[in-house]
Amino acid sequence: MLKFFSKKEYEQIADLFNLGRIDDIRYFRQGYQTPKVAVTTPKEKFIIGKHNLSGRRVAVADMKIVSRIALLHEIELLNHLKSLPVPHYILSKRRKHLENFKGYAVSVYRFLPGRQPKKITPKMAYQLGKFVGEFHKLGGQFKKVMRGRRRFYDLNPRVMKLMYRYAKAQTNPRLKAVVEEVKSGVERNRVPKTLPCGPIHVDIKPDNELFVGEKLTGVIDFGNTYVDPFIFDVGKTIMWNCLKKGQLDRKLITKFLEGYSGKRKLSRQERSYLKQSVLFAIYSHIWVDLYHVPIKYVPGKYTLFLVGKFLPIARQLERNSLL
Repeated sequence: MLKFFSKKEYEQIADLFNLGRIDDIRYFRQGYQTPKVAVTTPKEKFIIGKHNLSGRRVAVADMKIVSRIALLHEIELLNHLKSLPVPHYILSKRRKHLENFKGYAVSVYRFLPGRQPKKITPKMAYQLGKFVGEFHKLGGQFKKVMRGRRRFYDLNPRVMKLMYRYAKAQTNPRLKAVVEEVKSGVERNRVPKTLPCGPIHVDIKPDNELFVGEKLTGVIDFGNTYVDPFIFDVGKTIMWNCLKKGQLDRKLITKFLEGYSGKRKLSRQERSYLKQSVLFAIYSHIWVDLYHVPIKYVPGKYTLFLVGKFLPIARQLERNSLL
């Protein structure tokens, strides 16, 4: 359960970052990890994040473990993406992006307008493609090593073995029945590390997108960002956004790729792995949550939703072409 600061404490944080007095606070009560609020001041609107940081390192995906250095690298990357509608963090009075406050780290970025979309139109898919292409192009120029990042979908054989011990311990029969199928799908569709790599978002989905009408005004939640093949990010974005009536929609995929290619051209090898990247996106996403259910990090109900929505799509895609 998310635990927020008090109004008085948020006023103290606003003073730390020279935001001005707070006229209004809006609490975001969704999400698993970082309590965030939108504060309105006479200057403008800001998002304040409360981060519970750790120095621990883990071998497998753990949403609870975030280090200060990893978060600072995320902030540096986002501030590098100056031309994109992403969170741009501001400095405190002491010229820091992270301030220690009551045992937590706090950060502030400027509010991004817009609403989460209920459906994706071809025009919106095109804009998402342009965003991802530009993000990968600029991210490829970001030369700092992103140390300490959680590599959620770096499912190498050693990590798979560790996760399998938990994933196979499902108590729900529907989840238990798909463990081996999903494991095989992950292992069969891994994207080669030899493909062009750089920072990837891995979670560009409607929950993390902001639109005003059909105009993309923001992409948020870069908490899972790490360095891996760009094509995996392409597959993950297609998985979440190019669906219509429960199936992959070729028109949406075509418009997304058209927008992407306008900013960054896929290599011939990347194109040859496009279908595989979507399959890996689906199988890996389900697999990570099959691991999370037994350790009680995500509810089984959510993983059942993922299995019901995406596994039929993967099965169909295994038999057909993507485009």
